[in-house]
Amino acid sequence: MKNYYHILGLSFDSKPENSLIDAAYKALVKLYHPDIFKGNNKDLKRKITEINEAYETLSDLKKKTNYDEQLNSFHTKNSYDFSDFHLDDSEKFNEKFFNSDWEIATIVYPELEKKIFKLALYSKKLTLQFQFYLLETKKFHQNDEIMSKFLDAFIEKKFGTSKIINKLSKYLIENKNKKEAIYLNKLVKVVGSKSEKKIVDAFFRQYPDIEYEFQIKNKQIKRKNFLVINNNEIFQKIILCLAIFILILFLVYSS
Repeated sequence: MKNYYHILGLSFDSKPENSLIDAAYKALVKLYHPDIFKGNNKDLKRKITEINEAYETLSDLKKKTNYDEQLNSFHTKNSYDFSDFHLDDSEKFNEKFFNSDWEIATIVYPELEKKIFKLALYSKKLTLQFQFYLLETKKFHQNDEIMSKFLDAFIEKKFGTSKIINKLSKYLIENKNKKEAIYLNKLVKVVGSKSEKKIVDAFFRQYPDIEYEFQIKNKQIKRKNFLVINNNEIFQKIILCLAIFILILFLVYSS
């Protein structure tokens, strides 16, 4: 069964709002404009037809409701219809049509450069859709949230919805472990992400060195989050103590 959410670069599980669906569609239409897409006409027509078909369903409330029920039922009975994972982009695009506008955007939001670099590790098409989306919607102030949504949808399409598998896949891609990421994709594609523990165990048996590095990285992230939580708690306690102290002083002097 076709996943129209994945076709638009979105995640079904995240329940995207209509505005996100509209903007994602418009970004893709611009991306596959004949002046920008550098593939052959046959591929271009197939892509545009696929994108229009997906949008026609997801933009219509009644059609979308029926489709969501069918897709949910399909995923309950089956695993995701995972696509093969390739880090080498097969599709080519002409970027000169929006580079000048993007350069202006990065003057205001210089952090966008790092985000583009990160997204490029996953897919060039993903970076371009992200850029077109922001240029279309002007939601540059929400670039963190938008990047996460597109990135999560990309990972879901390639690796399913398992949190541990998704975390591992992101670690592999961002550390340029191409061969290992492709191997993980094959495990998920053949077995299905519902067997997440078995898949992760099998992956680490094949790549024990990565297991150690991955665990160290996770511990660092957890420790960092723990320190942030602790610092917040300490700050809150200090504020509470100061408030009590001020209240005592007020009661003493007022009496």
